[in-house]
Amino acid sequence: MENNSNHFFSAEWLLELYRTNKRILHIVLIISIVAFSVIAIILPSEYRATVILFPASNESASHTLLSVSESSKGLSRFGETEEVEYFLQVLYSDQIKDYITKKFNLYEHYDIDTNELYPKTKLSKKWENNISFRKTEFLSIEIEVFDKDPLYAAKIANTIADYSDTLYNKIKHERATKAFEIVKKEYLDALNEVQKMQDSLQKLRELGVVNYEAQSEVYSDAYAQALAKGNKEGAKAIEEKFKVLAQYGGTYQMFDEILTNESKRISELKQKYLEAKVDAEQYIPYKFIVSRAEIPEKAYYPIRWLIVVGGVLSTLILTIFLLAFLSQKKKSIFQND
Repeated sequence: MENNSNHFFSAEWLLELYRTNKRILHIVLIISIVAFSVIAIILPSEYRATVILFPASNESASHTLLSVSESSKGLSRFGETEEVEYFLQVLYSDQIKDYITKKFNLYEHYDIDTNELYPKTKLSKKWENNISFRKTEFLSIEIEVFDKDPLYAAKIANTIADYSDTLYNKIKHERATKAFEIVKKEYLDALNEVQKMQDSLQKLRELGVVNYEAQSEVYSDAYAQALAKGNKEGAKAIEEKFKVLAQYGGTYQMFDEILTNESKRISELKQKYLEAKVDAEQYIPYKFIVSRAEIPEKAYYPIRWLIVVGGVLSTLILTIFLLAFLSQKKKSIFQND
């Protein structure tokens, strides 16, 4: 039995099998070459286009441009893991798929009849098979697009990269705009209140109330001197001023203190207002494109020669196994007879 197993599939045995089945093997070889060549030709070509990009730092433009803090990363810094994950979520969003579907008319391009059952499901399967996004080991993002048309493959990949940045900006801009409106209202309301207080102080100044403490001290000295000199008219005039100061001095002092505190608050609000204004009005790219997609010159798959060679070899091996099985079966029948 051991001798038979060693003899089985030896070089001598294979040569003997070839001599006895030369005609069959030649026919199988020719048919398999023709068949797999036709299959390789019939299979549609798929072209591959890729974009490599780095998400930018997620830090706001206002914090980078207006802040004096040394902790600012800067707008020219690449994003880290968190920014990459955020950007991937944008790429996987329905807004991206809907925009690309509409722009490139993917239903027609993928030969999907919208009147048939489940056209959106069919489109989603095509999208998942042809378009993918992945995080690389260098914290960049690869956008990969396969398509039967090389021009479409490149255009879709580049458009996804460009629109993803637009969408990312749009999402951040919507939030920044709402924040800006809130800060703007608070800032303008504070300015309006300060203006009202300044107008009130101006009216008090017109009445002669300028500085409560300083005026009280000056009036007291002047009144004492007038009395000492026997200047009744001067003393009476000072008394009138004292009455005005007594009536409006407290109000003036209150407004002055409030105005001092509000000035500090307005200074802080102004900084927030300027930062919110920058975030709401400026569109800054949130990506760095390292490599844009170019129109591929050669099909990525199928690899036609590999299909032919692999198909022919597998067919020949299967044929040899079948012939060996039949040969052994014949021998066993003859031995039994």
